Amino acid sequence: MINFRMLKVSDVYLWGAVSALVVIGLLAIFSTTYSMQIKLNADAFFFVKRQLFSLLIGGLGLAVFAYFDYNYLKKLAPVFYLGMVGLLALILFVDTGGQATQRWFQIGSFSFQPSELSKIIMVISLAAFFSAKKKISSFKDAVFLLGLVGIPFLLIFKQPDLGTALVFIFMLIGMLASTEASGKLLVILVTPMISALLRPFIFLWLAYLVVLMIILFLKRASFTDWLMILGLNIAVGIALPFIWGMLKTYQQQRILSFINPGLDLHGAGYHSLQSKIAIGSGGFFGTGFLQGSQTQLQFIPEQHSDFIFSVIGEEFGFIGAIIVLALFAVVVWRALVIARDADDSFGSILATGIAVMMAFHIFANIGMTLGLLPVVGMPLPFVSFGGSSLLMNLIAIGILQSIAMRQHKIIF
Repeated sequence: MINFRMLKVSDVYLWGAVSALVVIGLLAIFSTTYSMQIKLNADAFFFVKRQLFSLLIGGLGLAVFAYFDYNYLKKLAPVFYLGMVGLLALILFVDTGGQATQRWFQIGSFSFQPSELSKIIMVISLAAFFSAKKKISSFKDAVFLLGLVGIPFLLIFKQPDLGTALVFIFMLIGMLASTEASGKLLVILVTPMISALLRPFIFLWLAYLVVLMIILFLKRASFTDWLMILGLNIAVGIALPFIWGMLKTYQQQRILSFINPGLDLHGAGYHSLQSKIAIGSGGFFGTGFLQGSQTQLQFIPEQHSDFIFSVIGEEFGFIGAIIVLALFAVVVWRALVIARDADDSFGSILATGIAVMMAFHIFANIGMTLGLLPVVGMPLPFVSFGGSSLLMNLIAIGILQSIAMRQHKIIF
């Protein structure tokens, strides 16, 4: 039942931070597209209008998920999961018109990206699994969990969408850490990731395996533990060259340019270089709204989406960037507070998953624009242009408010 008095016990800080980020996003989108639209004799507000339409749809989604009891999501999790897998599989067969990526369903003049919504569905599915199992320690549970995340991970990786696929891994680890899962299971999941990072440096990776064996020996690990932990790390090391071969050429170039930024300044390293120039030129107070040379001269392709933080750094300076970071910190902080105060384990794990998802997006996107992380397709929540991303994030806020409002008894 919808009761508008529930708004009195919703999280006011969350409303305020998200509203401010959406407004900042609209200003940044206008700034990054204004000069381009003027040159084309097109509507200067075209992209802003598109984002406002997406905001309207996202607002409806937020209202629906906020006012209906979040516990229904636990019952619907299997249906959501199967629908997500079906859409992710179906999009692989969509005609891309010769493009290298297969990420969008085109509906008239609007496009829909199922991999964006798959993030929140994955959070719901994992929260339902963790809350039902209570304690996860058996090998059977670990295999089921890896399969639960692995299927959509591989489908998204195939599109290819490396950024979204990585989100799944970090959501799994973050949510697993918040449950009563065994430390062994965390080790099984985390150590192969370390192997993947060290494998390009063969001697360093071999030294890591030796250290791992010494730790297992000192802990008197069982034969099964040796087989799972050491075996997985060796398997990852062996498989990594084959996985590298599965990456598209542009993805390989982005990773190589991250390791060595000077490798291809006119290709894969161009985005990162121009973004750093834009942010650096902003100084302390910024160049002023619509006054950024890098932004207005369109030095950064697709700046209104993945690289939108660069316009904030250039035109609003260090002060503007700090304000945006503070607003994001409020969103993640309130999500963790809601998780702590939730009435049940499902609500707590669900809110934690949303916090991890948001935090990873923020860290990955801003790290990418600052040249600290590889360039991946990762929008900045509430700020970047994109209907699917905005819809997913607003639904996530609706779920957080649903959990927050049901921590209190409503007086009728």
